[in-house]
Amino acid sequence: MEGRFSFVGGKDLIGLDSCFLIDLYWEDSPRHSNALSLFRGKVSDPAVELAVYYNCFNEFLHVITDARRFENPFSMQEALSVIDEWCNLDRVRVLYPCDASFKRAVTWLSMHRLGRNRINDTQMAASYISSGVFSIVTANPSDFAVFDVFDLVDYS
Repeated sequence: MEGRFSFVGGKDLIGLDSCFLIDLYWEDSPRHSNALSLFRGKVSDPAVELAVYYNCFNEFLHVITDARRFENPFSMQEALSVIDEWCNLDRVRVLYPCDASFKRAVTWLSMHRLGRNRINDTQMAASYISSGVFSIVTANPSDFAVFDVFDLVDYS
């Protein structure tokens, strides 16, 4: 499936996973340099439209401000500023669940016998596919491979 993208307004449409946002801003992450390289390349290309599932921002906020995980966590205001910047980019679409994506998520959870730890990723995947997103940037491709519908851009 390499190279298949959805075109919206003539632009590639790529979904971002929470881990990408976290690794992009967490400079001590072992994946930071890979996330930054991908960001400076494909993700920053103005011909690419980005989709971010709304809950990715919640996860980013929860993780990047956690003093138990980071020596120098972001303050809430710093993290909210990052989210605000992303939301204000013209080429970023924030996606929310709809009836079709919710039903697809429930179907996928049942069909693939996924447990409670997979609810958020499954809802994200269902919202992405329901919105025409066929490519996801992630360091955890196994979270989405089970659905067998995405091009997975693994930056890990």
